[in-house]
Amino acid sequence: MSKKGLPLEGIRVIEYANFVAAPVCGRILADWGAEVIKIEPSFGDSMRIVGIQWCFPAKEDENPMFEIENAGKKDIVIDTNTKEGVEIIYKLLENADVFLTNTRQKALDKSGLNYEEVKKRAPHIIYAHLLGYGEKGPAKDNPAFDYTAYYARGGVAASLMEKGTSPANPVAGLGDHYAGLGLAGGVAAALYKRKETGKGERVTVSLFHTAVFGMGIMVSAAHYGYRMPISRKNPPNPLNTTFKCSDDRWIQIAFFQYDKWFPKFCDEVIERPDLKDTKYSTLRSAVNYVEEFVEMMEVEFAKRPVDEWCDRLQSAGIPYEKLATTEEVLEDPQCWENGYLHRHTFESGHEGVIFNTPVMFTEAPKPEYVRAPKLGEHTKEVLAEAGIGDAELEELKEKKVIL
Repeated sequence: MSKKGLPLEGIRVIEYANFVAAPVCGRILADWGAEVIKIEPSFGDSMRIVGIQWCFPAKEDENPMFEIENAGKKDIVIDTNTKEGVEIIYKLLENADVFLTNTRQKALDKSGLNYEEVKKRAPHIIYAHLLGYGEKGPAKDNPAFDYTAYYARGGVAASLMEKGTSPANPVAGLGDHYAGLGLAGGVAAALYKRKETGKGERVTVSLFHTAVFGMGIMVSAAHYGYRMPISRKNPPNPLNTTFKCSDDRWIQIAFFQYDKWFPKFCDEVIERPDLKDTKYSTLRSAVNYVEEFVEMMEVEFAKRPVDEWCDRLQSAGIPYEKLATTEEVLEDPQCWENGYLHRHTFESGHEGVIFNTPVMFTEAPKPEYVRAPKLGEHTKEVLAEAGIGDAELEELKEKKVIL
């Protein structure tokens, strides 16, 4: 695969990770030009099977769930529960730049792959560690997924629910993807620093911190008495909310320049000029009558279908969007014209749709899409490049250290 001209061309990443958050970081780094070598146990990353929960096929010749998090990587199988397996990783780190992991700290300590040991034996390495809750505190050793550390403890789930109702079922991988993107940025910064100092660095991002950062405005507002969740009938201002249209579709308005836009909204959008110069016409006044004005607007928006409201708001220059389903995102021309999605034909012959990672470069070439690797597909190739000869490879294979 050609990495020529990409920002991280020549960078080698050893990925010792599973599930989503750290592997998607590896995929981002691969898209940026790094050579990413994924280490799996003999039974494989759990992502090779869990996709069946969301209707994905999970076969060797068609595994979209694994594909979307692991495209562009090489793959080797090593038993890291053995001393020989750990030593192979250290041999790979000699000519690598980044060690990427989301393995729990206790397991890293046990295997000898913790930061302290890696720093001692490979001081040039950028050690990128995706954590659940952080390095300190009572929850630091708790198992973590985005459902728990991001959505639940991070305040995301309770803030997104409609007040007085039950929490929504979380979207799989949302927090993981944000955390992985943050870690990729941290790795890039640490690589830049290493050019100046010649020294490695440890970079950490936690799912919990990612949620607190994403919820930062609301967390800070809580200090001043603002409480989440809220009702869509009682938003911060009466036009910063969702409305149900006559065809049962919903529309979101972002009415952040309230006083400036209100006359045009009355004249051109809802055709209610009688509402101008009333208690609803300025933000300072309207915030005192939020719920009653929302109820008035619910009646107005129920008169027309969503597409007509979109046309009216578009003409008036007021920010809006209809609430899209995932099926609609799949067909959105904005995605396809910008290359946010692409079609991929699996070895099964079936076509799937794969997302592209969100950071794009204008001068660098568009990265070539390379399918996700098979389990252990590059073990012999990668270890041979590391100086492990055929006889040693056979011995490691017989001992089941490698696959």
